[in-house]
Amino acid sequence: MPAIARAITELARAVADLARQQGRTCTALNDVAREQRITNLIVRSQISADPEEKRRLVAEASTRMDAPRRRSPHDTA
Repeated sequence: MPAIARAITELARAVADLARQQGRTCTALNDVAREQRITNLIVRSQISADPEEKRRLVAEASTRMDAPRRRSPHDTA
């Protein structure tokens, strides 16, 4: 019985560790998506011929860059 209890305990720890890792991965993917949106806005502003559209895109990119990053409950820092 003690061997089974140890095995169950180790399995529970492994599952908890996997859940933490998945949470960090989710946070990282959200950060990457945010950065890609900002980059897309900047690139679109550089190729836009319309000055008003260029200003709008740059303003939106600037707003997104200045906005605080959402903190994940998985972040320890």
